[in-house]
Amino acid sequence: MTIHSSAVIHPDAELAQGVEVGPFTTIGAKARIGEGTIVGPNVLIEAGAIIGRNCNIFHGASLGGEPQILNFKNVPASLEIGDGTVVREYVTIHRSGFEGGVTRVGKGCLLMAYSHVGHDCEIGDGVVIVNSTALSGHVIVEDKAFISGLVGIHQFVRIGRNAMVGGMARVNQDILPFSIVEGNPARLYSTNSVGLKRANFKPNVRAAIKKALKLIAQPELNTKQAVEKISAEIEMFEEIQYLINFIENSSRGVTK
Repeated sequence: MTIHSSAVIHPDAELAQGVEVGPFTTIGAKARIGEGTIVGPNVLIEAGAIIGRNCNIFHGASLGGEPQILNFKNVPASLEIGDGTVVREYVTIHRSGFEGGVTRVGKGCLLMAYSHVGHDCEIGDGVVIVNSTALSGHVIVEDKAFISGLVGIHQFVRIGRNAMVGGMARVNQDILPFSIVEGNPARLYSTNSVGLKRANFKPNVRAAIKKALKLIAQPELNTKQAVEKISAEIEMFEEIQYLINFIENSSRGVTK
């Protein structure tokens, strides 16, 4: 363990073997830092935050801070970050706004500089969030989604797995899994074909997903009609069933 002499570590914080802490960093009470994690200079890790193993927290990051809620009353809540996640310069991630609640960031994620994850968000594994993108409270981002830079995401939006959000998009409805969206407001652009191929989706599954998303995008079909045609015309792979379930469980409507 290597801790710079200028760092301020609360005596109740737990730092595992191999943790490195840079100069002028502050770690609060009952925070837990996993084995092999590197915490750079001028980082603030608030009380109760849990950081996994082999993470890399770059300088200026602020993790586990009080949620940005008007008239917020301080309650015990936390932030959890999974193993192997990289948090770049000046990222902010806020803890839950509910007593006993948790804001979660999964394993193997990359949060680039100046990105923000609001209170009570749930970020899956392998997610990439590019520079200066902001997620409002209660946003769900599923595994292996890619969110480009300068994107604004409304509260309670859900972004499906293996989706891609184009740069500078304004997202106020759920993003379908396996899709690419872009624009202000965001609109369905295409299937994330390259992403699905890189993720080793089988060719017949990729073809089925592409056909399903084309049906959803047809302006003459409403969402219910598109789902009915998908169920009738496309082989019910696990991924297609997941897509249908995603649509039927959407609380904000899906981006088309």
